[in-house]
Amino acid sequence: AARVPLPGGARVPAPGWAALGVLVLLATLPPVLAEGSWFAVLGALGYGIAAGLAAARPLRGRLDWLLPPLFRAGEYLTILLLAAHSEVNGALPAAFCLVAASAYHHYDTVYRLRGGAGAPPRWLVTATGGHEGRALAVTVAAALWPGGQGFTIALAVLAGAVALLVLGESIRFWISSQAPAVHDETGEPA
Repeated sequence: AARVPLPGGARVPAPGWAALGVLVLLATLPPVLAEGSWFAVLGALGYGIAAGLAAARPLRGRLDWLLPPLFRAGEYLTILLLAAHSEVNGALPAAFCLVAASAYHHYDTVYRLRGGAGAPPRWLVTATGGHEGRALAVTVAAALWPGGQGFTIALAVLAGAVALLVLGESIRFWISSQAPAVHDETGEPA
């Protein structure tokens, strides 16, 4: 299992780091939800560090499959909770667009891996910020514009950028790929 050593020789398994990161991120949201605060930005930074520690080694442990769902929960909940609480017109639809673009990227990644085509290019993950970068960007936007229209604009711009990048790369890949399109249920060609 992917474990990071602690002082005294104890080791924390990768899902432990991932869960800790998500808990830190979500635990720092209430001050932001109450009055708008930079406290959640520290939580997002802690989330990023914990995510890095979780993925630092090969993931071969029995529960290492929990990392992606934990990371998705942290990212999606952060985006949606901050948008829902902002009570600004358009914030929640923009947040759902960002979650949809991120979810499409995750869906595309899974289907590439299942089809034996490998993961999306590293530049795409870097350009979209990864789940840690998107969580950080949203918490910074919430702190900069608490209850203001700037938060909605930031969400919409981020959603549009992520959607353009992931859809463009996905379309390019699947058009040029030699990977066969198959049905999930039967495995027959589509």
